[in-house]
Amino acid sequence: MSESKGFVPMYFGWSLGTLAMSTLLNTQTALLMAYLIGVVGIAPAVVGSILFFSKLYDGLTDPLMGIISDRTKSPWGRRRPYLLVGGILCAISVVAMFSIPVLQGFALYAWIMGVLILAATAYTIFNVPYLSMPAEMVAEPYERSKLMSYRVAWIALGTFVGVALAPRIIAYSRDVLGTSEAVAFQRMSIAAACIILIASVACFLATRNAPATQQSKKRVPLLEQAKLALQNKPFMLLMGIKYLGLYSLSATIAANIFFVRQVMQRSEGVMLWYGLAYMAGSLCALAPWVLLSKRLGKPKTLALSAVLGAIVSLSWLLSGPEETIAVYMFRAFLLAACNGGMLLMGQSLLPDVMDYDYQKTGLRREGLYAGLYSFIEKLAFATAPLTLGVLMSQMGFIKGLPRSETQPDSALLAIMIAIAIIPATTNILKAILALNLKLDNNPRA
Repeated sequence: MSESKGFVPMYFGWSLGTLAMSTLLNTQTALLMAYLIGVVGIAPAVVGSILFFSKLYDGLTDPLMGIISDRTKSPWGRRRPYLLVGGILCAISVVAMFSIPVLQGFALYAWIMGVLILAATAYTIFNVPYLSMPAEMVAEPYERSKLMSYRVAWIALGTFVGVALAPRIIAYSRDVLGTSEAVAFQRMSIAAACIILIASVACFLATRNAPATQQSKKRVPLLEQAKLALQNKPFMLLMGIKYLGLYSLSATIAANIFFVRQVMQRSEGVMLWYGLAYMAGSLCALAPWVLLSKRLGKPKTLALSAVLGAIVSLSWLLSGPEETIAVYMFRAFLLAACNGGMLLMGQSLLPDVMDYDYQKTGLRREGLYAGLYSFIEKLAFATAPLTLGVLMSQMGFIKGLPRSETQPDSALLAIMIAIAIIPATTNILKAILALNLKLDNNPRA
């Protein structure tokens, strides 16, 4: 495929699916802990444990979904049928997550776990086949960076929906329309579901002419395939980078609403401005990162963005109740610019690693790699809430405390650790891994 110029409709059509999944993931990550702790009234450590086990289940199903999509035969191709089914289920599940009925004890926990398993299954059905498609659609490594720049742009918008627009809807419904907190969260989830449904169906329709590959004629047992994949050093390094990056991102997003309410002592409605600045930073940085990767290569560009992200993350330690909205927005802009580079390079390296595997083994198993890659994503989004929940409980965070009342100093410290120290540490580790990632057959990767 020759180098593309300007707007590419195929890239845009495929990337629409990212808006659907990013909306689901960011809404869940940013608000579900606050909903379960503040509205449903569950202790932080228990919430973290429930989220951990639901995500663990989710991650274990990812490689299986990858194999299923690799072996699927349909008039719509190997991957596309799952975009439609998964998108519809994701829209249903986001409403169910924020509509927990009044229950007690085991019945309550079982209901929540069931809803989270539904959401996890729906996300897997969509996301694993979806992530398998770029390696089939585009062959040239630098061109894949362009494809992924569309995806990262939609990640920015999905992040805005989850961390900015959704809290704004909650605040407006509660403070202006006078609804209860529970109803406000439910209305927010319906709006998110509409975005998910429209974006996923549009992605399914827009990719009807996207290039695709056929199943390999060479058959290798599943366990042997997994063993070969784990022997792929570039892929293992990429999985480590993915885990650290998403662990950091999940910790920051989940802690943000607690930071706004308890450290800044403001309404979560101000998160709209954070989201706007974050989206602007992500979009403004895309083109520079793509151009820089052409000069430095993707791993070095990823390492640079990670180091800068660590520095910006530490600036949270300088914040407090006196912090202005302008400073809050400026930090969001810088964080987004750094995270955009990390996301873009990580996402565009995945199809490079898939192609590297094909060149080495002759096997077409994009689905298996996407499944393992998605498993790491789920592991990160499982362990980060668990860490945050245990940290908050151990350091004295009081569940169900009115928003107007300040938590003890130890609980505020837990929030600052989650939003500043953890991301800074994981980003430095990610930079080290990135500098050791090399793809022999893709010098521009």
